[in-house]
Amino acid sequence: MANELNHIIVHVKDRHRTAEFLTELTGTGKPVDWGRFTQVASSNGVGVDFADDLVPADAINGSHLAYLVTDEEFDAIFGRVTERGLRYWADPAHRVEGEINTEYGGRGFYTEDPGGTLNLEFMTTPYGDEPTGRTSPPSRH
Repeated sequence: MANELNHIIVHVKDRHRTAEFLTELTGTGKPVDWGRFTQVASSNGVGVDFADDLVPADAINGSHLAYLVTDEEFDAIFGRVTERGLRYWADPAHRVEGEINTEYGGRGFYTEDPGGTLNLEFMTTPYGDEPTGRTSPPSRH
């Protein structure tokens, strides 16, 4: 069997709120509770299991999830972000606020979950073979 990612656990402050936030932005199905986890499934079968009771809220490290989406999905997600007046950035370090990036010939942006510990990235083109010439410091997430 190939080495295939099945699921990942992401620690957040409120698992239900973050899972609902993500599914509302992406327009996907409802989250599912699996015991102490709330899972959001991706279209390629990877489950993102959100947990809010395994790590104290003040000790949660920032996490990063990146979604490769179509142009149509990007437009819909970005529309939901702007309709809600959510903050968004062109870069992972959140230095260029209110803009999207056009790296690798596509479009991308970053926003945070309601708890401020999950840096969500939505991009229309996967990263290329070489990093961009972005001059911002390393990502905080």
